[in-house]
Amino acid sequence: MKITTIGLIHIVCPVFCGILVIANAAMAMPITMVNPGFENTAGQTDFFEFTFGEPVGWSTYDPNNVVFGGSGITIGTLFPNGTDFFNTTAPEGDLVSILYGNNQFGLGEYGLTQTLSAVLEANTRYDVTVEVGNIASGTAQNGAFFNLDGFPGYRVQFLAGGQVVAEDDNSLAGIIPEGEFMTAGVSVTIGAIHPQLGQNIGIRLINRNEIPAGYTAQNSPDLEVDFDNIQLSANTAVPLPATFYLFAAGLTGIVIFKWKYA
Repeated sequence: MKITTIGLIHIVCPVFCGILVIANAAMAMPITMVNPGFENTAGQTDFFEFTFGEPVGWSTYDPNNVVFGGSGITIGTLFPNGTDFFNTTAPEGDLVSILYGNNQFGLGEYGLTQTLSAVLEANTRYDVTVEVGNIASGTAQNGAFFNLDGFPGYRVQFLAGGQVVAEDDNSLAGIIPEGEFMTAGVSVTIGAIHPQLGQNIGIRLINRNEIPAGYTAQNSPDLEVDFDNIQLSANTAVPLPATFYLFAAGLTGIVIFKWKYA
């Protein structure tokens, strides 16, 4: 029986749809990081619900010398109990990282950085998600009160060869409620050519250290940003051999031939 035009469409369309689906197939693979949830506090100093010092796997980022050249900046972790400082416990595990300052207000950003063993690959989409916390004022377990009104701003940067490839530059500012976390995301697709191909990738978490509106350096509250649950994945497109497309074209041709001469 001769195949109708409608019948031909019903046959050919699935063939092309299948080709498109397979051609755009991708594999999302998590990229291993060291201590992405800041649970490993080895080598840090414990102080009630805090630890002080660089978290395992992370290094201090201090382009403005406010950490190493000044005073009042503290890097470490916090154990949120769901009542003090944050309305919930940590988004992942028990601890979150803290980038805290009670001095050096507005004198430049600082943060944490980690360089990975993985390198920047061509034809790959990279996705980063991070929980960003807007800590509220509160009283610590030792009885000290911390005025943490406002939000000093943040950055989440995806690096390759130490250079910024993509970033979330404070997109959640004014959105994260006091005492809450929200998810920040960075996504970038690397094509066949990029100046940092083959170089080690990395993640950088930054406290912008900006004085909140309505305050000055003389009366600024303490400035802190908290981070947790960093996740990084790579989605690599799966290229199909040219023979696959030749086969698909041949199959389509056979269908058309049979329709025409049936």
